Amino acid sequence: MSAVHSTSRPKRSRTWLCAVRYGVQPALMAALMIAGAMAVRADAADQAARTFRDCAACPEMVVIPPGKFVMGSPETEKDRDPDEGQHMVVIAYSFAVSKGPITWDQWDACVRENMCDGPAVEAALRLDRDGKPIPNYVPHVRGSHPVVGVSWFDAQAFIRWINRKIGKEQYRLLSEAEFEYAARAGTTTTYWWGDEPSHEYANYGKDAGPDLGGMAEGRDIWVDSTSPICSFPENPFGLCDMYGNVYQWVEDCYETDIARLPADGSAARSGNCSVRGFRSNSYESNAKTMRSANRAFVYAPDTRGRPYLGFRIAKTLP
Repeated sequence: MSAVHSTSRPKRSRTWLCAVRYGVQPALMAALMIAGAMAVRADAADQAARTFRDCAACPEMVVIPPGKFVMGSPETEKDRDPDEGQHMVVIAYSFAVSKGPITWDQWDACVRENMCDGPAVEAALRLDRDGKPIPNYVPHVRGSHPVVGVSWFDAQAFIRWINRKIGKEQYRLLSEAEFEYAARAGTTTTYWWGDEPSHEYANYGKDAGPDLGGMAEGRDIWVDSTSPICSFPENPFGLCDMYGNVYQWVEDCYETDIARLPADGSAARSGNCSVRGFRSNSYESNAKTMRSANRAFVYAPDTRGRPYLGFRIAKTLP
């Protein structure tokens, strides 16, 4: 019997396709995918052992395991921006991340000890984007809601206060790579929960179209307002509000393409240091800017008064 030769193209596995896309050997890509899945499963099983609080005023911290991931977005991702070039990032160290963004309660404690500039932040919140007073200004709710209106320098002041509390220089902002790694939490989809936006998982504005205009769907009952931190489900690493609620400053000097960011997870110290970036998304922003790979936009580090911009902190572990 003669051999039958098929003219159809052989089917390629997902691992093979990923390897071709990212320029990685198929065997290595398979190992990375398996290791990532195992890390997430182990993380979920050991949640209680991965959280700590260094002081009464300190935020609850979640330990993030080392790992590898592809930073950025594939060209096929909906709403992708051209500055999201993909590259492999290897984070060979554990680090800790505050469970949620820093809250007004935590910020106010820093203000009371004269380490943070509360009056200046509150004054800036009363101005519009052109620096003009907002008529009938209504202050944001405080307490366990994320602090907003703070500059990158204000975030650094808060960090100095926390480091003084513990007597060590260990707290800092996340790098941009660390933020995406922690947000993805071992996933490769557009959002950590899948490829479609959902008001069950985050406090954000419209699914599509211009920014502004909060929603009241599912768990997202806060219309045009921040929500108390951790009002929505945690991601597989145990972090809250990595998507939605407020944008959050990162450490890096701005690079126009994330493919040029350090491949070891560290913050970029070169590039344009006159502006700093931020990640996540806010209560008034659309689903496009909530994607895992989205880079939002940039501001000068002394920018205050943005009612959608806050921060969270990281800790370098021994």
